[in-house]
Amino acid sequence: MGLYAYAKGLSAKDSYNKGYITFGVYRKKLAKAYNEKIGYLYEKIYDGIDLTEEEGIEWDKICNDDLDIFLWHSDCDGKFTPQECKKIYNAMKNIKVNMQEHKYIIMETNCMHVHWLNIFRYCYKRRVNLYFS
Repeated sequence: MGLYAYAKGLSAKDSYNKGYITFGVYRKKLAKAYNEKIGYLYEKIYDGIDLTEEEGIEWDKICNDDLDIFLWHSDCDGKFTPQECKKIYNAMKNIKVNMQEHKYIIMETNCMHVHWLNIFRYCYKRRVNLYFS
């Protein structure tokens, strides 16, 4: 089982279809690349540890609200609107995340962060929803 992220007109090779663990690792790396403290707090939450009130306040001061849309979204269902995709894309475009992925459909390895940026850009430019299932 895993996450399948797709949009109208987005080819199967350009959609996202990976395991939940791989997706979780990517979001943790994204949070850490955005800010070391945010990465630490996000990892803590992934490990099932609640943030203290002070940590929650610190998160709100540091983290971009548009990046939060992606970090806190369900990893198994739901959707992003084109407007949300544009916000997320803009929040992520200057972050450098080095995480390789293997695309079995086309038997290639590429950068997962670039893959997600391409998906978000596609959806907001074509005004289509991005669905998670």
